[in-house]
Amino acid sequence: MMMTMLDNGPHRELPVDVPDSFIAISKTPPRYPPPRTQGSSRMNGLAKPIPPPRDHLTIEKDGRLMNRLPAPQVPARTVMTINNNTQREPTKREMDSIRKFEEQIRQRKEEEERIAKQNEFLKSSIRSSKKLQAVESNPPLTGVINDAYSDEEGKDDVAATDIVHKFILYGELVAALQRLQHQIKENNAPCLGNLEPQLATVQAILLSPQFGRALSVCNKVREVTLSNEKQCLPSPQSWQAQELARDCIQILEPCSLPEAGELNQILTSYGMEGLLSAHDTIASGDIVALDAPATDVLLTSEDAHYISKESTGIKIVNIDKTNEPLGATVRNEGEAVIIGRIVKGGAADKSGLLHEGDEVLQVNGVDMRGKTIHDVCDILSGMIGTLTFLIIPGHTPRPIQPTNTNTVMHMKAHFDYDPEDDTYIPCKELGISFQKGDVLHVISQEDPNWWQAYREGEEDQVLAGLIPSRTFQHQRESLKQQIAGDKLSKEKTKKSSTLLCAKKHNKKKRKKSSCNAYNEGSYPIYSSTLDDYDADEILTYEEVSLYYPRSNHKRPIVLIGPPNIGRHELRQRLMEDSERFAAAIPHTSRARKESEVDGQDYHFTSRAQFESDILARKFVEHGEYEKAYYGTSLDAIRTVVSSGKICVLNLHPQSLKILRSSDLKPYVVFVAPPSLEKLRQKKIRNGEAYKEDELKGIIEKAREMEDKYGHFFDMIIINNDTERTYLQLLKEINSLEREPQWVPASWVKAV
Repeated sequence: MMMTMLDNGPHRELPVDVPDSFIAISKTPPRYPPPRTQGSSRMNGLAKPIPPPRDHLTIEKDGRLMNRLPAPQVPARTVMTINNNTQREPTKREMDSIRKFEEQIRQRKEEEERIAKQNEFLKSSIRSSKKLQAVESNPPLTGVINDAYSDEEGKDDVAATDIVHKFILYGELVAALQRLQHQIKENNAPCLGNLEPQLATVQAILLSPQFGRALSVCNKVREVTLSNEKQCLPSPQSWQAQELARDCIQILEPCSLPEAGELNQILTSYGMEGLLSAHDTIASGDIVALDAPATDVLLTSEDAHYISKESTGIKIVNIDKTNEPLGATVRNEGEAVIIGRIVKGGAADKSGLLHEGDEVLQVNGVDMRGKTIHDVCDILSGMIGTLTFLIIPGHTPRPIQPTNTNTVMHMKAHFDYDPEDDTYIPCKELGISFQKGDVLHVISQEDPNWWQAYREGEEDQVLAGLIPSRTFQHQRESLKQQIAGDKLSKEKTKKSSTLLCAKKHNKKKRKKSSCNAYNEGSYPIYSSTLDDYDADEILTYEEVSLYYPRSNHKRPIVLIGPPNIGRHELRQRLMEDSERFAAAIPHTSRARKESEVDGQDYHFTSRAQFESDILARKFVEHGEYEKAYYGTSLDAIRTVVSSGKICVLNLHPQSLKILRSSDLKPYVVFVAPPSLEKLRQKKIRNGEAYKEDELKGIIEKAREMEDKYGHFFDMIIINNDTERTYLQLLKEINSLEREPQWVPASWVKAV
């Protein structure tokens, strides 16, 4: 049982019990590439890995690739509905508890109605008061405080307060009646003549023996009430004294000391067992009248489950809690203990008998009303076997849905999350952490703010965990951006310069330095109206599905990374296997040279046609160099894919948006630099000249790319050694041809 003494606000919930196997926080960060199954091939030194075996694959007439190996299991959690509410009838003790709670509920309702009527009467009387209306229309008069009456008023208040707890003697009542009769006779007013018959009636009541006995009982009740207010009633340290005694007996058995034997004899005596049993019964509040018959009241099955539906709707629920947790959270609403949520996978969820909003009155004879959520969790976590709940349904029970209607959504996270740092999560003990790129299996979206989910690879967990919903996370991040934007706008206002000598950005120089469209150290120019990075885009989750490899559609490999990181060398190494890999033939608007072949070196086209294709979004990337357009088109990539080869591309991250929106299903590999020290050693090892600022610029550019476009990456590979990086990349490409991958759900739905 996990306890948190911090934050006891109204939104705070505690789980009744959390299994030891529940891991709320992921202990290992994600690895790139993700770990493979046991059947994945291993790297042996620096030997070139052979292409993956295809003995188990057959090609059908329509070009589909059939895999005879068993398909991996998609982790789709289904909730079994088990009605383990035994049909036994309520006992006499349970019926007594129900009647007790019915009476308490009736009294609470009457008190609430009385207070509501009283407040309504006061409001209406004040609104219709002529004096108040006069005060509203006329300015209030200022007066002075009469000190002569301040002390007397204070005494009257004290007397009014003390009269409730004052002991009234019989002689004082008789003397008061005689003084009243004497005053009436002396005044001899006609208006007081009607009081004499009433005084005679009061005198007859005072002289009756029944009144004397009633007065003595009243004084005794006042005496007990005052004594209870002055000293707090003792609270039990434990309601499981019998279990503690049995634990002591087991510990004492192997001990040979005479004191241990004597203590064992005392604890096992009949008198001590009876004493401890009585103690536990009183401590738990489960006291039965001595004259109550030990017979059970026989009721119908419907009456046993819905007792007194017409009045309070108290319901008896029996749930078997053995090896699995209950799977429910509780919260306090005043003195009431309310079911906060039902966690998927627990006994409460499988039974379908407890619902969110139900008020728990009693569990196994232990009253819950007035207890804190910490006390409730301490009590329920130690209970096993059949739990008998007395509850007031918080809503109309919904019909239990068939198990086949429970859908599972597979979501890829685009942000890091730690429940320990989240002040808004209602139950930290059930929150699960995840990192950017993790796949989460969402099995419940009933709460619009908090989903219930499992992490990929942890579907065998008994209970689901809590994660923020897409809507809640979007609202939270939107508010953060709004606050940060307000601060940034204020800073820009302070830093903005209006001097004529202020430094200006040389846009022409920037254009010239980035025009080399296919140089490893630079990127082509992009139209600002197409595929620009949206800094205000809020990334939360992306729905994904399993995509199974196809022989007639090889996924293009896209290498992304900062300049001078070695992407060109990796691409050239892959292209050495010309039977398996190929490059997309680029388009250009310049004139064809004599040695060039159209469709082999370039696709030559006119400048007007090139500009028309740009507007039609036919190019993944395009740029201008020496007054000529260059670019890679989607059709050129499709041509390579249709030939049965793997297309290898070196692209700018800006091109990923349009490429992912196509039907090509690219696999994006981010080639990241190592640490500054290792990058420096790599340059020295390869005999390359370098500047310290250039190395820092590579690392900073990579960090910026990952921050902006990291949600598009399928794999991150650190290029510390070119040969090892190539082998690692080739191993990943091999696995793409035989293992399913998580891809955007829209790709699978469009197939």
